[in-house]
Amino acid sequence: MSPRIISLHHFIKAAILFGFAMYIVSLVKTENILYYIAPRMVDYVKWSAVGFYAIAVYQVYQAFRSFWGSADACDCDHDHTPSRSIMKNTVLYGMFIIPLLLGFLLPDLSMGSSLAAKKGMNLSSSSSVKKDSGAAAAPASPSSTPPAQSANAGSTAAAGSSEELFPSDKFTEQYAKYAKQIYKSDLIKVKEELYMETLTTVDLYMDRFVGKKMELTGFVYRQEEMKDNQFVVGRFSIQCCSADAAPFGVLVEYDRAKNFVDDSWVTVTGTIQKTRFNDMDIMMLKVEKIAAAEPSKAQYVYPNFDFGT
Repeated sequence: MSPRIISLHHFIKAAILFGFAMYIVSLVKTENILYYIAPRMVDYVKWSAVGFYAIAVYQVYQAFRSFWGSADACDCDHDHTPSRSIMKNTVLYGMFIIPLLLGFLLPDLSMGSSLAAKKGMNLSSSSSVKKDSGAAAAPASPSSTPPAQSANAGSTAAAGSSEELFPSDKFTEQYAKYAKQIYKSDLIKVKEELYMETLTTVDLYMDRFVGKKMELTGFVYRQEEMKDNQFVVGRFSIQCCSADAAPFGVLVEYDRAKNFVDDSWVTVTGTIQKTRFNDMDIMMLKVEKIAAAEPSKAQYVYPNFDFGT
């Protein structure tokens, strides 16, 4: 094959590598990278851009060497000469160029109701914890200790210890500990840094939190089975990247629910109740106050690895 053709292939590879490096840099500068990966992964992706740049520079170096006919032949058993087929080369390079172009041309959008409908909105955030722990962490029956709306913290303490209110095993110990903290609050604020941990805790010990007030922010989501005065306030939880995203939310009930369109962001304050939905016992908020909210910069929520420590 002509040295100039080989040189052209090296330049094409270099252009693709430079393109991916520039795309990563643009995502990092605009902070749109948080639409795709968790914050803890950003540094790794930044270093990958450096790697792309370095390899691209090497490809340019090889391109000039090939152009002037001074490239050394490889001593390995494989033939690294590019294919002579235009079709094969078009398909091969197109597999990299087309996604790169789509990345630059298409807008960066957050995940919302359409994806939540495909993945299925999870209204029981403690389901995986319950599956691991079995019945060991199930709270005592409501008849043995009054729920939140029928007694204050002092009278509850007289009726039973916090261990009786929030029993735990090795799977739920950290949730029981957190439950004892937030149970004392007049208003449970679901903060972003503890979003899943708070919902899981309240859901796990739901009977104890019935009657308590909760405040959370998220996007509006609906599905056919819901009543006209109901919708879900949800967020996407991400472990590593958007590929493992899972939607979690809380069902809310509000007389003027129709005033809020799907994917709009709201902050809801309401009273925790227990209801039945799709043959499951789930938490529901009876709305007392609701307001439109601006989507946060990081619209997804992530595991808090310091939780329980």
